[in-house]
Amino acid sequence: MGSIDLNSLSADDLKQLMANAERTLRERHQQRVLSLRKEAEELAGLLNVSVAELFGLEKSSKLANKKLPAKYVNPADPSQTWSGRGKRPHWLADALARGESLSSFEV
Repeated sequence: MGSIDLNSLSADDLKQLMANAERTLRERHQQRVLSLRKEAEELAGLLNVSVAELFGLEKSSKLANKKLPAKYVNPADPSQTWSGRGKRPHWLADALARGESLSSFEV
């Protein structure tokens, strides 16, 4: 690259040179971002995940939608179950408050 004698340029020429340089830098940055985005999309496609999953921005839909097996069941209504994770369901919390043991609800 040839060197430019900045001292020989007028103030207007220097401003124009700076504006051109800034525009070129922005364009190169945008091209690099687009290139990296395309690479990320291709890689995510190969792995069969979303770009957000690839970068850990979102949980894998395979894991998020996976239903955990029931560990506890309501004997009064077997359709009501609890995996043991998250907040206890009302039927179990009420039974425990009455003094029943958690182990009596195990599947």
